[in-house]
Amino acid sequence: MSGIIFLRSKQLDVITSFYQKKIGMNVWLEQGGCQILQDGNLLLGFCAGEEAETCGVVTFFLPDRQSVDAAWQKHQDIAMAQPAFNPQYQIYHFYARDPEGRKLEFQSFEHHLQPFISATQNLMYRRSIRAFTDEPVDKATLDKVFELCRYSPTANNLQGYYYTVINSKEIVQKIVALRGPAGKPLLAAPLAIAIASRGEKPDRRVQDACIAAYHLLLAAHTYGLGTCWVTDMDKPLVKELLGIPDEDYVACLTPLGWPLETKALPSRHEIQQFVRYVD
Repeated sequence: MSGIIFLRSKQLDVITSFYQKKIGMNVWLEQGGCQILQDGNLLLGFCAGEEAETCGVVTFFLPDRQSVDAAWQKHQDIAMAQPAFNPQYQIYHFYARDPEGRKLEFQSFEHHLQPFISATQNLMYRRSIRAFTDEPVDKATLDKVFELCRYSPTANNLQGYYYTVINSKEIVQKIVALRGPAGKPLLAAPLAIAIASRGEKPDRRVQDACIAAYHLLLAAHTYGLGTCWVTDMDKPLVKELLGIPDEDYVACLTPLGWPLETKALPSRHEIQQFVRYVD
């Protein structure tokens, strides 16, 4: 179920411009006297009225403290105080005001969250992570990630892909020794995962395994976990170490853990540089 919070605004044009230009929200839908703005999975509607509704708090939550500090630097002119840690709610935050006096909050949670990011955020902000905390990934969270992986598409719905979770650091070290320097991220996380597909349909196993691998990377990111695609793993010795049959295809291995690093959105090619139309 999706939803929208609507608030009356006495200065609809001013408020729309503020949330677009100052906060960075996009207009999601125009409905005459109502403007619905979007930021991630937040839909916030403002409708023209004789009085402005200013009750409650509009909260924007960010991935980490650094992002909150960056928001404070940007919004010092409307901020009510500097960012601070709130031990009661385990958040790092500060408050600000919009032009009609509504209270705004910019915060980061200091603990893991259930999924909240939108599909567009997931596709845009997933990054290769090579530094992880020592905190283990609990079985319940792993099961939730793999529950999403059940829906990875396959040729003829054969569902031949599978995941091998590697807890043994000794095995990971042997695999990294075979792979070389590019395999070192596998040692940085609490565990590693091999993604493979069975050889029942050899001409489709590569595609099925690669799709399943990317499905895992997106599913992990949905739950706040970090991954890093380590290629060139379809090797006899790797398969022997992991008990994978010779006829199966190994798309990649990835470390899996809670990220120690945050990566900004990098520059990318423009659409015109990688899209072709054939009439």
